[in-house]
Amino acid sequence: MASRLVAASQAPLPANAHTVAARLNVAISKLAGTATGQSPSLAVAIAENGRLIYDRGFGKAKPNTRFRIASITKMFTAVSILQLVEQHRVALAASVATYLPSVPYARKITVRELLQHTSGLWNYVNAAFVDGAVRKPTTPAAILALAASHPLGFAPGTKYAYSNTGYVVLGLIVEHVTGQSLSTYEQQHIFAPAGMHDTTFGRAAPNATMAVGYMTPHGPRATAYDPSWLFADGDIVSTAADVARFDIALLGGKLISPQTFALMQQNPVETHDASGSYGLGVQISSPLGYRFVGHHGGVPGYATDNEMVPSHGLAIVVLSNSFDFITGRVNRVVLRTLLPVSPVAAIREDPAITARFRLTLLSLLEGEMDRSKFTPKVDAALTPDVLKQTVIALKPLGAVTSVKYRSMRKMRHGNAYYYDVTFADGRTMTWEFALTARGKIAAIGSTGG
Repeated sequence: MASRLVAASQAPLPANAHTVAARLNVAISKLAGTATGQSPSLAVAIAENGRLIYDRGFGKAKPNTRFRIASITKMFTAVSILQLVEQHRVALAASVATYLPSVPYARKITVRELLQHTSGLWNYVNAAFVDGAVRKPTTPAAILALAASHPLGFAPGTKYAYSNTGYVVLGLIVEHVTGQSLSTYEQQHIFAPAGMHDTTFGRAAPNATMAVGYMTPHGPRATAYDPSWLFADGDIVSTAADVARFDIALLGGKLISPQTFALMQQNPVETHDASGSYGLGVQISSPLGYRFVGHHGGVPGYATDNEMVPSHGLAIVVLSNSFDFITGRVNRVVLRTLLPVSPVAAIREDPAITARFRLTLLSLLEGEMDRSKFTPKVDAALTPDVLKQTVIALKPLGAVTSVKYRSMRKMRHGNAYYYDVTFADGRTMTWEFALTARGKIAAIGSTGG
């Protein structure tokens, strides 16, 4: 393990920076390793009030170890677009055809809908990995040609459905408007201003240490894929500290104005899953009682998370080389160490809802469910195969031994409740249980542990 205490911190650190770093080191080091639930290589960086205050590698990782940051990449693509919006070179309400008339369904989709995953464009990534196409190089044009063979999933702007395809289009818009490659543009307008010197596209720089990706902490190694398949939606390689520098620049107004950063968070669409809601290139959630603004990422071999807590000037970056690692476990350690108990947690528990959550969870763990209790969207998502895989994944944890209420947050069409669930093996995970105003289950799932 290697660490770097970057600077002493201002409030709200509960003690001096060295004491806090020591507490974090002890807690996070328990999550590094090759046992179930751990990560062979784990890198964590924390920024507070414009400064990098913590940067450490655990397991086989050092602070300068590179990881694929996966969908955190989308934040960079979104910031690129919003820089062009500030310059009046791109309009959020404009149709894609304004810039790229040959893109599938270009006249029906707006730039805003691409950013918020409400375009209806077919998501190409899963199919490309399943059929093995990712083993050979591709181009953004070839990816869009695949999307053209699929109809829109719904009328643009009417629903949310995560689509990597939309971010490929956004990357091409940046290239068309600026006359530069996306990588060159972001190097000049994001990496350089933010002071990111250990960040590249596609592959790590020569002689850089790259974390080897695994599907689980004890293997197997993730199947290799060509990063060209993740253009603009997941192709950046970086360190935890460099991603934290991006957050510092974003929170500090160096990349976009504070007004535009606020715009990224305005009028988010509900995702109806544990990710909360989605703004303009950022996920917005409150799983631990604090308002997170950032993005989770996952590609075979890597699980990543970049979360800012703007109200506290805080940013937490977690990079793992195990695809099944729950990054929220690190966020939980950091928040409990650095910040006071969230006032959201003071909202009184509703015992009836807790009892309903426990019953639903136990049924889910048995692979059974009363489908009449769920929204149509969740019902459709919980296929027999998904239920089977859920049972397989959670069975090693043993029986549920306790369920403890944490907090509640209001959604546009209901409420989300959060619980600490402890299993027989001693592991505790935070679960979300969302209900619509009519009492239908809109989400149930682990947000971390």
